[in-house]
Amino acid sequence: MTEPILRVIGTSTTLTPEICRRARTDLGFSISFEALDGVDCLRRGVMAPESYDIYDQWFHSVDLLWTAGSIRPIDTALIRRWSQVVPAGSVEVAWRGSGSRPGNVLYVQPDGTLAGAASESCPPQISMLPTVYNADSFAYTSEVARHYGENRQESWAWLLDSAWHGRCLLSADPAGSAVELAIAARAAGVLSAADPGNLSIEEIDELFAFLMSHRRTGHFGRCWNTMEESVRGMSSSTAAIGSLWSPGYYLLRAEGKDLIYANPVEGARGWHSGNCISSTVEGEVLEMAYAYLNWWLDGEPGAIMARRGYYTSVAGPLRDTLSSAEWAYWYAGEPAEEDLPGPDGRIVAQQGEQRAGGSYRDRMERIAFWSTIMPENNYLIRRWREFIIS
Repeated sequence: MTEPILRVIGTSTTLTPEICRRARTDLGFSISFEALDGVDCLRRGVMAPESYDIYDQWFHSVDLLWTAGSIRPIDTALIRRWSQVVPAGSVEVAWRGSGSRPGNVLYVQPDGTLAGAASESCPPQISMLPTVYNADSFAYTSEVARHYGENRQESWAWLLDSAWHGRCLLSADPAGSAVELAIAARAAGVLSAADPGNLSIEEIDELFAFLMSHRRTGHFGRCWNTMEESVRGMSSSTAAIGSLWSPGYYLLRAEGKDLIYANPVEGARGWHSGNCISSTVEGEVLEMAYAYLNWWLDGEPGAIMARRGYYTSVAGPLRDTLSSAEWAYWYAGEPAEEDLPGPDGRIVAQQGEQRAGGSYRDRMERIAFWSTIMPENNYLIRRWREFIIS
């Protein structure tokens, strides 16, 4: 009889070499991991649920997965630490901001819809198990810092400043990048949208009329699909500024790149990741799927993610797995008491450095918008494709 294998698809955001090795060691059964870029992972998740058992991606994809019938409800009675799970952190203000708020699509209702609270008429079931999340922005070089001066107010509008013509990098995933650019355009005074996370067709046209003119003249240097591509792009001697995730920033710091991670005056972009179970899973593989979900809420996976700059939905076990110096830097926002390593052992924070944005609470309170799939997503995607290939 063939040994069952748990098939996990996701992105390099969470399916890191350290996570994959640790999961196989701790769980003791066969697991295959396939890391895709965000767009391909979503497409596969929606259209081919028979090709995976666990879908590890972002909360803003849940609506599409659920509507397509590609994922099954998760029974919270089978999640050991469910009572400790706090999606998007314990700071209430972190639920503000435009875009896809993670909690709004968490709980399965008796009629099969998704909502932000559990139904009192049935045991809690969820669409996705919350795992890791963060507040992201952009990074820039010391040249950019000198240009704006010592008393600079960091702004998303910098991404559109002609001073960085041909030297600005963007993410190719519209769920995050389109919202970032809408915020940037509004901050620059060229977009009048009231809610950058929910653009009308007219507002999408207004935004892309401006972006296409910048694209055609070569303002945007490169659009990256993965964290690894963003690192290669920002490693270039010509790159000056670009949207960047925390692991990319810390990896570049470990390589000696002189970068500053912005704390924009308009606020940060929030995102939340999690795990779903394919609607096709049953039997022994379903038991393996629940074991994998429970493992994600233990201390070791959370510590690996913390050293990449991410937060976890169950923070308690981290007290036993992170050192006191690591907790003070990553969560308390205090200056590093000593040089701190990343997941691969290389130093990512030098003694005396402080995390951009400060403490966990400070950084969560700065979330102004969430990665999202907008109501006019189909039209946005068409315009985004035009933008990418132009």
